Amino acid sequence: MTERKQVVIVLKHGKSDNGKNATLAFSCGLSALALGHKVTIFLTSDGAVWGYQGSSSGIAVQGFAPLQEVVSEYIESGGEILLCSVCHKTCSSGGPDHSASQPLLNKVRIAGFTTMVELSLQGSCITF
Repeated sequence: MTERKQVVIVLKHGKSDNGKNATLAFSCGLSALALGHKVTIFLTSDGAVWGYQGSSSGIAVQGFAPLQEVVSEYIESGGEILLCSVCHKTCSSGGPDHSASQPLLNKVRIAGFTTMVELSLQGSCITF
């Protein structure tokens, strides 16, 4: 087996593509986990939506399991999800002075760009 590396997947697309990029990103994460790597998906910009409970409900891309199942399997397999701290305060609630309208998915952590950069420097970075 190859050396265990850090894989960072940056997901910046929300629901405008009906979950296609999100499905690909989480499926890619599952593939990297299956290869034995440490995987972090960093949700930023419009992709921040995927860090909240219920966001992937009812979304399915042809050829893949429903997104909610893919996300659950990714989390259960040990994948990490980081939600951009700025996006969490602005994209999810309408402004930095409001609380998020939906609760976070289990095990989602809030983190900034420095965390994402530090993790990326330990391995590879893929974007969707």
